[in-house]
Amino acid sequence: MVWRKGWILLCLWWGWAVQADEQPTLTLLTELWPPYVMRLDDGSLGGADLDLARAVLKRMGYRTTVKVLPWKRVLQEARLQRGDGIVDAFFEERRLEWLHYPDEPLSQSGEVIFFPFSKPIDYQSLASLKGLRIGTQTDYAYGEAFMTTTEFTRVPMTGESNMVKQLHLMMAGRLDAVVMNQMVGRYLVRGQGLQDQVGHSDKTVTDSNRNFLAFTYKPGHEKLAYQFSLALKAFKQTPEYQALLTRYGL
Repeated sequence: MVWRKGWILLCLWWGWAVQADEQPTLTLLTELWPPYVMRLDDGSLGGADLDLARAVLKRMGYRTTVKVLPWKRVLQEARLQRGDGIVDAFFEERRLEWLHYPDEPLSQSGEVIFFPFSKPIDYQSLASLKGLRIGTQTDYAYGEAFMTTTEFTRVPMTGESNMVKQLHLMMAGRLDAVVMNQMVGRYLVRGQGLQDQVGHSDKTVTDSNRNFLAFTYKPGHEKLAYQFSLALKAFKQTPEYQALLTRYGL
């Protein structure tokens, strides 16, 4: 009798272990973009949108791994299907050729103009930037008009901490302004102790100010994007979602 009970317990344990091993793992591609994607004090990865994506996918039965790369590499890896999704991809119609977008975004915030208080910019339209040197991030989605106008000079950069570098170039007078996501820029400005020296426009440069977990063109990912959208909408109605936003000051 004892050995039979032991055998039953072993079979149950084995079944649970197999089930756990069968949980599919998704690789999420992203760059550091605090407070949405960031390194925490203990060195681990967190952030409002990354935590949100992982929490929803966990509820759907997926485990996740995260690859942090410069944004240009993130897009390259996604095109080559060397990952399952991009955390915080802006919507761009041309990206529909290699990304599946859910209907529901992780968050909503747009790109604005950051400038020194000593040389303020009243941004109302692209003409407001005439003759200026504007720091941008390589391969970000700003819209066709912003990327093709000759009213101003775009100075693109890529790589980790590039936005912080651009802020300091701006304060040194080598750039007139920097385009950054409003929430990301505010976080970085505070982190650099520049909150009393740098402001930003109220008007956004971008039209579609939604940040998505966009899925690559691997088989089954179009359906996954749809299912994720439903699960994300449901999660946003929970106390856990509100606690997550509070944790990151959003």
